[in-house]
Amino acid sequence: MQIFNRLLKILLLTISCLIIAACVTEFDGKKGTLQTEKGRTEAIQAYIDLAVGYVREGQTEQAKQPLLDALKLDSSSVDANATMAYIFQLEKDPIHAEEYFKKALSSEPDSARVLNNYGVFLFQQNRLPEAKQVFLKASQDNFYSGRSMIFENLGLISVQQQDWKTAEDYFQRALRLNRDRVVSILSLANVYYMQGDYANASRYYNGFVATVEGRQSPQSLLLGIRLSNALNDKVKAANYASQLEQLYPSSAEYREYKAGRK
Repeated sequence: MQIFNRLLKILLLTISCLIIAACVTEFDGKKGTLQTEKGRTEAIQAYIDLAVGYVREGQTEQAKQPLLDALKLDSSSVDANATMAYIFQLEKDPIHAEEYFKKALSSEPDSARVLNNYGVFLFQQNRLPEAKQVFLKASQDNFYSGRSMIFENLGLISVQQQDWKTAEDYFQRALRLNRDRVVSILSLANVYYMQGDYANASRYYNGFVATVEGRQSPQSLLLGIRLSNALNDKVKAANYASQLEQLYPSSAEYREYKAGRK
């Protein structure tokens, strides 16, 4: 399980993506007017965009002030509160991160996007039952464009709980919505491997390798070694081991592989 626990920490953080999708916009308070609803809305968005730009540059400290300015104009702004939550999450400040997640959800309690992000936060805090309930609520929005990600996250929770059958179902649902979700493809390979279904594990693992065009991570290479050994394919196992040693000699996976050989 150690290999997959590390995979969860790396991948789940990436899959979240949160709301950092807007273009950076410089805001000049002299442009437009705050006297109209439209002007106020544009000003709030400009502050949020500016904050997002700082976050992209790794300057979370500077990102807070534009968000505070946005929240002065509208304390219930979902995007401003959710972005602030993400910043505190990056800064490893779970108390303030949760505070702002809850503020965002108090304005839009059914927002699948915010619920998914909050679920990721709860997962990272190892609050798995709470995270699962939040993800399940988010999954009820049939029109959310990131719904496959939600099922993927539910699958990752089931893996953490070693509930392989449920994990399999969630990853399959994720792939039915988006067949290119590489995390779900690799996760299914791992799930089948853990259940001793090496034929299906190999099928999904090979599909993963083809999807990423051979650019494997240390986690996937270690799984490849173990799966190849289970199938008694010593050539493939040696090939994956060579890649792991050459590409990731300082990785925990390589150390784990060497320890397993002793």
